[in-house]
Amino acid sequence: MPAVRTASMVATCDQWVRARHQGTAVDGSPGALTLSWTEPADPGPGFGSHCVSRGLAVDRLCRVYRLLLHSVERLAVGPTRHGLDYAKLPLSVRVVGREPRPAPAADFRPWSPPELLDGAGIAVDADDRLFLSDRGRHWIAVLDLWSRRTLRTVPVAGEPMGLAAFGRTVYAVIREPAALLRLTATRGPESTALSGGAPVGAQPSRVAVLPGGAPVVLWHAPDGTGWLTLAGRPAEPVGGASDITVDADGAVVVAPCPQPAGGQRAMLRRLVPTASGWTRALPLDAAGYDGSGVVSTADGRIGYWTAAGFRLAVRGRVTYETQGICVTYRLDSGLPRNRWGRVILDGCLPPGTDCHIATATSDEEYETALPPAPAQPAGCDPAGGTTPPLPPAELALPPVQIGGALHRRRDAPTPWWRPAAGDSVDIFEAPVLSPPGRYLWVSLRLSGDGRSTPVVRALRVEHQTHDLVRRLPGVYAEDQPDPSFLHRYLAMFDSLLYDLDQRAARRDVLVDPAATPVEALTWLASFVGLALDDRWPESSRRRLLAEIVPLYRRRGTIGALSRYLELFLGRPPVIVEHFRLRGLAPVPGADPAASSRAVVGVGFRVGGEVGTLGSTPDPAGVHTSPMAAAAHRFSVLVPQPLSEEEEAAVRHVLDTERPAHTDYELCTVDAGMRIGSGLHLGLTSMVGPTGAFDPLVAGASVAGRGTVLGGAMSGLAVEAARLDRTARVG
Repeated sequence: MPAVRTASMVATCDQWVRARHQGTAVDGSPGALTLSWTEPADPGPGFGSHCVSRGLAVDRLCRVYRLLLHSVERLAVGPTRHGLDYAKLPLSVRVVGREPRPAPAADFRPWSPPELLDGAGIAVDADDRLFLSDRGRHWIAVLDLWSRRTLRTVPVAGEPMGLAAFGRTVYAVIREPAALLRLTATRGPESTALSGGAPVGAQPSRVAVLPGGAPVVLWHAPDGTGWLTLAGRPAEPVGGASDITVDADGAVVVAPCPQPAGGQRAMLRRLVPTASGWTRALPLDAAGYDGSGVVSTADGRIGYWTAAGFRLAVRGRVTYETQGICVTYRLDSGLPRNRWGRVILDGCLPPGTDCHIATATSDEEYETALPPAPAQPAGCDPAGGTTPPLPPAELALPPVQIGGALHRRRDAPTPWWRPAAGDSVDIFEAPVLSPPGRYLWVSLRLSGDGRSTPVVRALRVEHQTHDLVRRLPGVYAEDQPDPSFLHRYLAMFDSLLYDLDQRAARRDVLVDPAATPVEALTWLASFVGLALDDRWPESSRRRLLAEIVPLYRRRGTIGALSRYLELFLGRPPVIVEHFRLRGLAPVPGADPAASSRAVVGVGFRVGGEVGTLGSTPDPAGVHTSPMAAAAHRFSVLVPQPLSEEEEAAVRHVLDTERPAHTDYELCTVDAGMRIGSGLHLGLTSMVGPTGAFDPLVAGASVAGRGTVLGGAMSGLAVEAARLDRTARVG
């Protein structure tokens, strides 16, 4: 097995920040090196402290909730992955709830909660619970969006302001005294004092939660200037700010204060926390932003409110520098007089941009003679004393000329690695031309046209170079007038040979379902006689390959079939064998209707024809034998809607994996299920919110004798109805 060459890498946002920058910057969202950019000027506090927004929220059905002074507006929109879809009728309603309280047996009267005096914050948790903060009444209300009732009202000491949800947990900031509350729909609140280094006199106004669960707080000074605080980092000034949220990349999105008509175009700034501070990311354009707040949708896009309704932010237009140089900190090979190998870059060079490299080496220690670190670009401000040694003044880097051009590779140098689909990253490499030395500094010169920039995601330098010169016969390896030429010439062949050796050494990756290249999945599946369905997502095909052997051991069983479908659907289906529903055979000489009734409790019958209390669920003459009607048959209920392609893939699994002597029927939630007809309590029923139905709420009505709930509609949510003893559902 060939030896693996060790390497030094600069790849994370914090590592790039610690380099020396001149006309370059770090885009904190992907954590990549780019040319520095200029954003539109901060419009300032605007309307002072009154510019703080009330907030927006989004539930799991992509319905947008906008908090007003005394009420909440709701707008139903479609998926935002490809833009907004207003095919569904927009609606604007006030959230009205019902408080559970003791009531007469036949009295469920609707109850409206007290009107909001001064709504200050809104959030929706993972269970679709709506949280509202009212700084006028000093409480936080929790409402259930499905049953439209108030679950609890939490009084707080001080003025509750912004809210932010993280899973089932909701964070709230409190003014005077400044505190951070942590609560859920059933627990809390837990209070923590806030002291994040904000200026004296500033008060917390808004809160957002990073993907790891750390809360970020927006403070406002008396003049309206905003500051961001996060544990372990200094406060970051953000100028005029009305709201904050966190996008899919983990960047904190800061919304500006609204400007009067004819003001500057609204730009949403983005900041990414690093180990020691904050780094800028490319901003977003929010034309027409009215100050109502910003929100992150389910697919990670940022939405905001305008006079024309809800909109999605797009990438902002910025102006880049045309030239920039970035010098890495010192890389250490650990060996004196070491000859370094290749420099490998992962990046993207759009048309009109370019990147060149230069290197410098040394065997001397320069820690005690370092010059003062130059000023870092905006957003790149590592804590003092934490930056590794930069090149000293007496060790001048060679100018970055055309000779430092990069070679674009056709494949990746890492064994069996492939970039993600749609990723525009390219692999570039170049040899280190500097003389031997233990330490190495790499200088990158980026150039662009002002509209676009080169992007360098990662830089990797091999600690040792190749040894092909020593493997040549002596007559070819003799000293030449330019001995470095032969070494550089052989480096082209070493790049190919070394990568082939590494792939051969790691050929075990080819039989790993999680790591093998996607084009090898079909080949790997042939080992167990499995024909992969291209309609399955790549991740599902890999999970199926990992579990196919134990699944084949139980092939034909309900457990194996259910798990097989779960790998494709992402959730387990419900499989019901019909013999469990056939009931008892008719008793000779007895009334068929009496022997086929299913009774729950006292007088509550499930089944039968709608409209006739004495009817039988199996009319005479249809099935002469319960065994003939139910044996070797089963139903598969999928708790989600399926497209035509998905349904075809599910039927293919059922046709190939079920026992040959059985038959099945497939039912999805969008096909409609009724209690007593296709929905069986304890077998195929589910209690809880669903994303497939538009629920029908039976208000405060009473379902009395002879009342039938159901009919031809697709889906029924019985949420607030009372069933008498003789009520029938089905």
